Formats: sequence, structure tokens, C-alpha cells
Amino acid sequence: MLVVVSWVSFWLDKVKQFLKGDAVPARVSLGVTTLLTMTTQASGINSKLPPVSYIKAVDVWIGVCLAFIFGALLEYAVVNYYGRKEFLRKEKKKKTRIDDCVCPSDRPPLRLDLSAYRGVRRLPIFKRISELLSANIDISRRVDLMSRLTFPLTFFSFLIFYYQAYVKQSRD
Repeated sequence: MLVVVSWVSFWLDKVKQFLKGDAVPARVSLGVTTLLTMTTQASGINSKLPPVSYIKAVDVWIGVCLAFIFGALLEYAVVNYYGRKEFLRKEKKKKTRIDDCVCPSDRPPLRLDLSAYRGVRRLPIFKRISELLSANIDISRRVDLMSRLTFPLTFFSFLIFYYQAYVKQSRD
């Protein structure tokens, strides 16, 4: 449950963290709280078990869970680093932009491509994948979008592998 809770930070809005500062404390406290809670759980479980010289199944479970929670915290560090760089770059562009425009601003800009007029409708999942792979999306947003998909898929594949190995071992 703690691993899944640590993924909530992937859905907290990155834009708010730079404009209002709302998401920074939320993401940091969520990551640190889940990491400390998992560490406390691990030490409590290990203190109740007898010491042995081999790796137990619970050690593998706790180690992987800690790795996923720590990975979510590292993901936020990457998003924060690139997000700050992108935000500063956009702010710098705003300051250096020419404010006196020759064209009237009350008309919508003329589109030179026909992408908006194509009759082909995409499924939402394909639209999200193409959005993720597009070159004009910010790196920090791309990392958040990829994490929303890769963290759960990787963890659930670990669950399948872990329980298959656990059931096989218990049968033997």
C-alpha cells in the first residue's frame, strides 16, 4: 500500500509548484513520509524474526518496496530539477519578448498546418502516447507521464513474479 501511495505524487500538478509553491511541500512530504513509514515497518518486521544467514522472502519484498518508494522520490527530484530549468527558461523568454506586436491580438493566429482539420479521431490512449513522445513537451512533464505508466507496470510485474516464486517454493 505504501508503494502505491508514493505514486500519488506523479499526479500532483508540476505547474502549481512553480507558480504558487503548492505542490513542492506536498510531493516532498509524501515521498519522505512513505519512505520513513516503510523503513519503520521494515525494522519492526525484522526485529520480530529470528536472525538467519540467508535472505528471506520478506527481505526481498521489503527491499523492492523500499526501492520503488525511493525511486518515486528520486523521480520527483528529476522533475523538480528540469521543471525549474524549464520555468526559468520560459520566464527569460517572456522578459526578452517584444511586446509591441504588429498583428492584432484579438484575432486567433492563422494555422498553416491541417492537423486540426483531419477527420481521423484517435483513441485517448494513443493520443496520450503521442503526446508523451512529442518533442515539444517539457522534459519534466514527460518524466511524470512516463512514471505514471512505468512504475505501476514494473511493480505489478514484480508482484506476479514474486507470488509465483513464493507459491512454487511453498509447494516444494
